[in-house]
Amino acid sequence: MKNPLSRSTILLSLAVTACSLLAQKPAATPSGAAKPEFFVHAFHKDKLGGTLDCGLCHVAVKEGSVTLKRPGHDQCMTCHSDDFTKELKPVVCEQCHKTFPPTSSEDLLPFPRYQGTRAVLFEFSHAKHVDQKARVDAKTGFRADCTFCHKFDAKGVFASFPGHEQCATCHAKPGMKPQLTAALTAEDCRGCHTPEEIENPGFTEARRFANGRQTVNGKYINISFSHLPHFKAKEQFGVNCTTCHYEIPHSTSVTTLSLPKMLDCVQCHDSARAVNAKFRMGNCQTCHSDTVAATAVPNSHTRNVKPDFHTEAFRREHASEAAAPNAKCAVCHLNVTPSVTAKVQCDGCHQVMRPVNHTSRWKDDLHGKYAALDRTECATCHTAAYCSDCHNELPRSHQPLPLFKAGGHALPAQLDVRSCLTCHTFQNTCSECHVNKIAQNQGPQPVIVAKAAPARSGVDLVALFR
Repeated sequence: MKNPLSRSTILLSLAVTACSLLAQKPAATPSGAAKPEFFVHAFHKDKLGGTLDCGLCHVAVKEGSVTLKRPGHDQCMTCHSDDFTKELKPVVCEQCHKTFPPTSSEDLLPFPRYQGTRAVLFEFSHAKHVDQKARVDAKTGFRADCTFCHKFDAKGVFASFPGHEQCATCHAKPGMKPQLTAALTAEDCRGCHTPEEIENPGFTEARRFANGRQTVNGKYINISFSHLPHFKAKEQFGVNCTTCHYEIPHSTSVTTLSLPKMLDCVQCHDSARAVNAKFRMGNCQTCHSDTVAATAVPNSHTRNVKPDFHTEAFRREHASEAAAPNAKCAVCHLNVTPSVTAKVQCDGCHQVMRPVNHTSRWKDDLHGKYAALDRTECATCHTAAYCSDCHNELPRSHQPLPLFKAGGHALPAQLDVRSCLTCHTFQNTCSECHVNKIAQNQGPQPVIVAKAAPARSGVDLVALFR
């Protein structure tokens, strides 16, 4: 039987990479039952004793090129000539054609079937590929490592994924693994691609987990979005790729990626001064393509409502969240400076807001113990002058001073002699009464308040009080 279609116009894809065939509605059998899924890479992987080379089906568009073309009849007929020349098999044709039997080149399925909305790679580490210095392309004004690999369509909605041409810039260099040259081997191909895992969402647990996230297709359902308006506002708001995609530089796997959260949009779009009314968070139809019947702006869409997870416990135990790279505290806490350095983020808030443990008793009898344990924590807000300026003043516990000198100081000194030695020493203060004058049966002399001196052992002083 002669093949009715031109080999140059009808191409057969045996490489359905990075897509889920589960997303396609399986054709029904005459009995009405769904056909079992057929995964082409899993089927061919073990053929010829496991020696079937990737280059048998995936050939270069031209000699010496690292760009591969879609497998066609010529590649498939190496093994499946009878399926093309004698009897057409639906399972073969359905890998590329929408109809069976094929009618024309117009009925070809898109390649890849995900139509550019998912990367061909399943496991990919951005952390190993991004520029650690975050250098900017002078022509575009954006990070060079982002714009080199990802190109936007005319509408600016979706950025394409890099192909062999971009990857070969580095991976074609000698010694680079995997090696990407015109002479591709199966080992090099599998250094980046795991086709059995990509085409089958249930292949591994990690794959099943990733399949349920928005990263699978890179889009939110029923949300209209374009990057172009954000590019135009780059200078006004300081927007860069990692402003919204802040997880990218730290991501080591596709499973750790996610789309920007609503809180990331709130940072700019909840501001009446910065954004036109059409694009503010209260205008639902600007972004939601489906019907949204919201009587009020949800808590997740505004920074005027405290998030649910900001409980009393969070107020005390939020250090790890605030110290995380690119923590979003600055969205609501306007006095906080966005930074990947945790200390900078913390200072912005804690220098103007008193910690919850700084109660009315804190200054009188609590802060000394905490300062003795960890003075570096105090230094987050206070300088050395803050302590000396206060401790050179007469403490409130010493008032009225005549009664305190006459004997009121005895009990506090027995309980915490170390606090006394913050300002006093035995020689210049205590000895005036407790050695010389008492021995001579003379009255107490005025207390001499000295500047802060190094803490000394209080053992002898306690013994004297006893």
